[in-house]
Amino acid sequence: MARNQGRHRIARRTKIATALLGLSIAVGGLVVSTTTGDPERAAADEVDRSQFVDITQVRPNVDKPEPGRNASTGSFTVDCGRNENGHFNPDNFIAQPGVRNGAQHLHDYVGNLSTNADSDNDSLLGAGTTCRNGDESTYFWPVVRIDTTEEAEERRQGDRNRQNQQEEAQLDEPNADNELAGNDGEIQRPAVVDITFKGNAREKVKEMPKFLRILYGDAKVSTNGPANARESWTCTGFENRLIKQYPICPEGSDVKRVHTFPSCLDGDNIDSENHRDHIKYPDENGECANGLTAVPELTISLTYEIPRRIQVAGQYKVDSFPEEDHNPFSDHDDFANVMSDRIMDRLVDCVNEGRQCRE
Repeated sequence: MARNQGRHRIARRTKIATALLGLSIAVGGLVVSTTTGDPERAAADEVDRSQFVDITQVRPNVDKPEPGRNASTGSFTVDCGRNENGHFNPDNFIAQPGVRNGAQHLHDYVGNLSTNADSDNDSLLGAGTTCRNGDESTYFWPVVRIDTTEEAEERRQGDRNRQNQQEEAQLDEPNADNELAGNDGEIQRPAVVDITFKGNAREKVKEMPKFLRILYGDAKVSTNGPANARESWTCTGFENRLIKQYPICPEGSDVKRVHTFPSCLDGDNIDSENHRDHIKYPDENGECANGLTAVPELTISLTYEIPRRIQVAGQYKVDSFPEEDHNPFSDHDDFANVMSDRIMDRLVDCVNEGRQCRE
């Protein structure tokens, strides 16, 4: 059963923080903060306006390799819904297994119904799914929220009041509105969730091993550097350009995140110590390095109907670790393959035969 289900927006956290602040003054020393991270800096609630870019001013920058003679040119799209059942939690069983709130930000889930911090191969298998074809794989990414000026100003005032405090109490679990320290606002359900597997520009793809884990992007890009971070943001109709900032889209165009996962696998390994060494991206020509095998390339595309006035005002943001301050370059995505052999066989046949399949 998914934890913390439903539709959510900010309100209670601000009131709670204000009440606790009053209590700290009354008792002359008790200090409470719902901000995770350095108590000397403001909470990670407000987004840097310089992080918003007009997509029409960005030059096309997406180059796709030309398919070779042995290319696998088909596609296989899985309909897993848009998280209509409200499966949210701040866990990541791949990167931090067994750790509740290990992500410190909220994830949106489709596919497997059971995914949480305690998930493992046995618990995922047979747990049920939102996918129409029975695919029990788990697909999850940080939520996007809208946070209006009025609400942000309330929190900025609270942050200024808390800067002189000397101790912190952390909100380890989401509150009733599915908000965490530094991650507030109304969760935006994607208008479109597209989960598509494609082939390789140079060779036929092999089956993914069951329980293969793959990460996209880097949730801690400010700490780890840009090596594993990816430019993920664009607008509908402008998919030939991807940026690391939040896009401002023209009228009639929607905000879109595009997450293309690595697809060159090291043998039958389903994971590695850093969750990256077992699977790599192909080179600029679409070719896997020596010793690596091409498996289906997963792309998850998420489209959001965010009003343009909200975009222009810089009032939408992706959930993040507190130290990332909603940096759009920290966008990321996670996948674990729990497809049956029958579904995986259909996927590989479709892609290798150059067909366009939807299930």
